[in-house]
Amino acid sequence: KVEKTMVVDYSKFDKIVDSDDEDEKQPSAAAPSQPPVVPAPSQSAAPYPKGLPPGGVPFADLDEKTQQEILAQNPELAKAAGVQAIKPTPTNSKDKKRKQFKHGDQVVYEWDQSLDEVNIYITMPPGCLAKHLTVDIKAQHLKIGITGNPPYLNESLFSKVKTQESFWTVEDGELHITLCKMNKAESWDAALMGHGQLDTLTQEEVRKDILLERFQEENPGFDFSGATFNGAVPDARSFMGGVRYN
Repeated sequence: KVEKTMVVDYSKFDKIVDSDDEDEKQPSAAAPSQPPVVPAPSQSAAPYPKGLPPGGVPFADLDEKTQQEILAQNPELAKAAGVQAIKPTPTNSKDKKRKQFKHGDQVVYEWDQSLDEVNIYITMPPGCLAKHLTVDIKAQHLKIGITGNPPYLNESLFSKVKTQESFWTVEDGELHITLCKMNKAESWDAALMGHGQLDTLTQEEVRKDILLERFQEENPGFDFSGATFNGAVPDARSFMGGVRYN
């Protein structure tokens, strides 16, 4: 079998621009607002750091993502308000499983996968809205771009997907593409061809997660979160009679 060498031009990732269409141009994004102010929990609490006004939204009323950002970006403020570090949520843990594809120091996209899906996440440029995007999902190809500009991504997928069940959304400035795997429980070593592959240890970890997710789906009364395997992780598609399609 002769393997073809793919040459990928990454120069298109050096700069992301908005649409050139005058009707589609959006005003420049405003400067990011300051993080929410965390009020002191009581009158006896330590005073606010100099330059920060009192009042604001109670820390406990903020969503956990905002709480984490405040603790990370404003440790002195958090300390003054008597706030201690909080544990990561399942969402935070899941985000850590995202893999990054970079061009130089720039993250082109992040991706992860599950038993049934592959997800691709792209941070959109300032001022770009969903209506400006062109997203074309084919059985084994993905093209993404801003209307009126060259495609940002125009690559073959690692494996086939179900186009009718695949879709995309935009939330909080992030384009999220959900690809439904044609072969359930298949482990993808990359999201797009020519964009490198997962290292051996990561591949094993991904296969383990997919197999445990399959076990959990087929045996909902059991908890497999702490399960381990002796030796190589079996193929989730064929192990113990093969994966079930609902």
